Amino acid sequence: MSEGPEVKRTADKISDAILGKTIVDICCKTLKDNIKQYIIGSKVKSVDTYGKNIIISFTSGVYLRNHMMMWGKWQIYDKKEFDSGESKPPPRRIVWSNQKSSKNNENKINNNNNNNNTTTISSIHKTVKDVRNDSRVRLILITPAQVAVQFNGPILHFTMHDPSKHTSIAKLGPDALKSTFDIENVRNRLRKRGKMKLADLLLDQTFVAGIGNKYKSEILFLRKLCPFRFTNNLSSSEEQELLQEIPSVLKMGYISAGRTRPEQQGEASNKWGFRHWVFRRAGHPCWLCGTKVAIDRQLSSRVTYWCPKCQTAKKSIQ
Repeated sequence: MSEGPEVKRTADKISDAILGKTIVDICCKTLKDNIKQYIIGSKVKSVDTYGKNIIISFTSGVYLRNHMMMWGKWQIYDKKEFDSGESKPPPRRIVWSNQKSSKNNENKINNNNNNNNTTTISSIHKTVKDVRNDSRVRLILITPAQVAVQFNGPILHFTMHDPSKHTSIAKLGPDALKSTFDIENVRNRLRKRGKMKLADLLLDQTFVAGIGNKYKSEILFLRKLCPFRFTNNLSSSEEQELLQEIPSVLKMGYISAGRTRPEQQGEASNKWGFRHWVFRRAGHPCWLCGTKVAIDRQLSSRVTYWCPKCQTAKKSIQ
């Protein structure tokens, strides 16, 4: 899942590996030769994020914009191991192709997450041991010492113009993980939304960039706001608390590798079921009141997890 905090952690990983390093080769089927020639021999100038987008710039003036959507992933390899064929690709994960199968397997996914297991595809796709032979590879950036490999990236745009000034990024709302995050700016955006459900508002990237399904559910739970209330029903204090919670939760997710609930003494820190307040905990007791966490797929545009007691719907407009 590629939400703002996870994307920023990925960008940090890429930066640590190749920032300032010379690109000795690049492999990408969609890269045109007239741009490729400007990348090889240049150095990586910067690695930045804008919401869920990663922007890599090169000293030659070329930019790369990558959006990983739900399936993308970056891995860093030692070049010697990569060249010798010893670099292994990440495991394949099941992606349910339709809503029906997703519903039927919700409990299965939750149980796997709670047991810290990963369900992998073994019969649909042949497992390969050498990352160079993996069909999911979309981009390979090779430096003298390390290799950055992008898997399943649906958006890989190379350009000679700064993507941050293009419509796809310029239209985004403020990034809550940046020091320039301006609550007053976000407040103005909120008040212009009119009658919009909170669960949908937080997923609107033109409101705040970087929030996905996980952080949406966690932010609203922590503020005890029903996901299906409308924005024009918020009191001034609720509005202020929500706007303050957004950067707080996203920063925790960034610092804690995606965790949104503080680790408690005696808990297994690597168990999924302890990492979040409500996200993917449908049917499990709320950490605060004991009520079973609910899951909804009908009242908003995306699946939502919430506690019916803590997040009372008394002010919702149905």
